[in-house]
Amino acid sequence: MGLADLHLHTLASDGLIGPEALVDYVEAHTQLDVIAVTDHDETSAALFAREHARASGFRVEVVPGVEVTTRDGHLLCLWLDERPPALQSLEPTAEWVLSHGGLCVAPHPFTRWTHSLSERALLAAVDSNLVAGIEVMNASLAGRASRPRALAFAEAHGLAHLGGSDAHMVSMVGLAQTRFAGRTAADLRLAIETATTEARGRFATPREMASEAIPQLARSMLHLPLRRVVRYARDRRASLARANSR
Repeated sequence: MGLADLHLHTLASDGLIGPEALVDYVEAHTQLDVIAVTDHDETSAALFAREHARASGFRVEVVPGVEVTTRDGHLLCLWLDERPPALQSLEPTAEWVLSHGGLCVAPHPFTRWTHSLSERALLAAVDSNLVAGIEVMNASLAGRASRPRALAFAEAHGLAHLGGSDAHMVSMVGLAQTRFAGRTAADLRLAIETATTEARGRFATPREMASEAIPQLARSMLHLPLRRVVRYARDRRASLARANSR
């Protein structure tokens, strides 16, 4: 059985870990076979991490992903080389992901600790077969709040049970995991698509989070929103320029 951590952040968004350092740490200090780098509305670090793992001949495989900001809440998108458009509704975002070969996962749903999907929004996406799994074990405070309802929803709708640490710092990497038959990223994807995964792990302790909580919070509350505003304005200008050129 393989182990994966499907929810990791780097300096490319609001994490405190560089992508190269993250991969090196996973290879040397964990038993993880697969990781997913899922920065907020950004795939650059995920692609770099994948190439670094391959070039280094590491055991661990990197799945590129992104935690995209939709109007209905965060959506975890896996196996994507490019980021989906942000700030759209959940269903068109998920449709874009599937059309580009990715899979959609609901991270830490139903919680008010962070911008998460509501049961109403998620139910509509599940009814349209747009979501493959739910994060039922997330090591963060948001995951602690969401776990009971996430488990019940996943069971009721036959969705894959997934675990991810939601790590923004080294101390949390691998605390929550997804267990699957096989060892490779391809094995993992098949297990998600057939809902045969198992979530395991534990929640981070206050001590594990405290040492780097203030700098991480600063990046989350100041750096990341500013990046979103700049990116939205840039994408908006590009969209208008394309429309005017037709």
